[in-house]
Amino acid sequence: MNTTKKLTLHFIQDIPTPHNNVLLKALRDDSAIDLYIWYARLTHPQYSFKAELGYEVGMPTIYGYKLPSWHLIRTVFFNKSDKFFIVGWMNPTTRFLVLLFWILRRPYNIWFDCPQHRPFNLLKSSVRNFYYFILKKSKAKIFAVGENTVQYFKKRGFSEEGLVNLPIFVEVNKSIEDYRKNRTEIRSHYQTADSDFFIVTGSRLIYEKGFDLLIDAIANLDEKIKKNVKLLIVGKGPEKQKLIQKVSHNKLGGSIFFEDWMTQQDFMKHIGAADLVVHPARFDAYGGITLSAMIAGVPVVGSNQAGSAKDRISHGLNGWLYDCNDVSKLTYWISIAIENPGMLEEMGRSARETADHYTPSIGATQLLEQLI
Repeated sequence: MNTTKKLTLHFIQDIPTPHNNVLLKALRDDSAIDLYIWYARLTHPQYSFKAELGYEVGMPTIYGYKLPSWHLIRTVFFNKSDKFFIVGWMNPTTRFLVLLFWILRRPYNIWFDCPQHRPFNLLKSSVRNFYYFILKKSKAKIFAVGENTVQYFKKRGFSEEGLVNLPIFVEVNKSIEDYRKNRTEIRSHYQTADSDFFIVTGSRLIYEKGFDLLIDAIANLDEKIKKNVKLLIVGKGPEKQKLIQKVSHNKLGGSIFFEDWMTQQDFMKHIGAADLVVHPARFDAYGGITLSAMIAGVPVVGSNQAGSAKDRISHGLNGWLYDCNDVSKLTYWISIAIENPGMLEEMGRSARETADHYTPSIGATQLLEQLI
C-alpha cells in the first residue's frame, strides 16, 4: 500500500484566468498533490472573464479583495508544512501575506509578470521599493513570467539563484488542421478570399498594445499588396474609438475589422483562419496572442517588447521580431510574409513545434520541481 504523503499546495491569485486554469488543471491531475485554489474575486471590471471560469478546475475559496482575509491568513499561519504559491500582490491579502512570510521566516513562492516601465508617483515608488526590499530579505522563490521579467528582477538586484523563468502556458491538445476547419467560413465573413492575406490579432484595446502602430503599418504597405490584405482586431478597451478613427482616416474601412471579446475557442478558430498573426505591443508583460498563434501553426510578427514574442520567436524560423517603435520594419516583415507563401507555411510548422515544447504538463512539472 502506498503511504506516501501528498503535497498540499495552495494556489492564491486575484481572479481566475484562462491561462492559469490550464496550469491548474495539470496540477490537479497530479495524484501526488492536494490542490487548494484561492481567488480574491471571480470577476474584474477590467476583463471580460465570466465567473464560471473560477469553477473550471474545482471548487475555489473566495477570500475577498477589499480587506485582508483572516481565513487565508490563519491558513498560512497554522499550516506550516503546506506549500503556498502566490500570483502577484494585487490586493490587501496578498500584500499582507508577503509581510507575514517575511516576519515568520517561512519559505513561499510568488509569481510575477514584468511590471510596465512607466513613471510612478513618489508614494507608489516607495511602496514598491519597500516590498522589493522585503522580498529580497524573505525566503521567497520568485517565479518570473518570461525572460523579460527575469532580467527586470536581476536589474532590481535580485539574486539569479532565486529566480525561475515560468512562462504562461496554454493548451496544446489539437492539431493544426483542427483549428483550420472553419477557415473558409470565417474568411468569407470578412470578405477575404482564399487568395487574400488575412491577419488576426487581439487583446485589450489600450495604448500599450500598439494596435495603432499595426494600422499604420498596414496603411504603409505597397498599394498592390494592400488591396488584398485584411486585418481583424479582437478585443475591447478605451482606445477602440481612436483605432476606428485611424482606420477611417487611412481609408481602410473595407480592410480592417473589429470584434469584441470572443471565447478562447472562437478566437482560436479565427487564428486558424489567418495567414499571419501580429503582436505589435509597445509593452506586453507576456501576452497570449503569440502563444495562441503558434498552437494553431500560424507564424507571428512580434515586437521585442511583447514578452511572449521575445521568448518564443526564433527570428526567421517561426516568425519575425522587430523593434516595437519601428513601424517601417513591421510593414517590411508583413510584406515579406505576403510575398513568400511557401516560407510562411514552413514557418507555421516550426511555430507549432515550438508550442509543443510548452505544454501545461511541462509547466506543472517545472513549477513542482522548483517549489519551496
